[in-house]
Amino acid sequence: TAKIWDTLTGRLLLTLRGHAGWVFACAFSPDGSLVVTASADRTARVWNAENGTLLLVLEGHTSYVLGCAFSPNGGRIVTACGDGKARVFSAETGECQLTIEGEHTWVVTCCCFSHDGNYVLTSSWDKNARFFNA
Repeated sequence: TAKIWDTLTGRLLLTLRGHAGWVFACAFSPDGSLVVTASADRTARVWNAENGTLLLVLEGHTSYVLGCAFSPNGGRIVTACGDGKARVFSAETGECQLTIEGEHTWVVTCCCFSHDGNYVLTSSWDKNARFFNA
């Protein structure tokens, strides 16, 4: 479960229910219309930030998903996974467009896009950060 709060009033706005495991990370899309959540249930999920409707389930992870981030234009999502891989998905269709594997030797813990959306940065329990073309 993830929750969206009004930071000015402290009021709970939405509760996003649907994951079958812990939620480790979340992020808003650049325009604020979407939210992505990353979970121990081996999925990332994309939600409508206005009404909490589940829009997409990003599948294909073989372990828990620890990190997630939108690209600067909001068109793609990158995920960090316990299987040592990062994946890039279409934020519109949920299709996996790229799997980054063989670069880390342990859990990938965090991920983000560069400000121009051309690169992905990942970090891992293997004590390395890596930079990739996206």
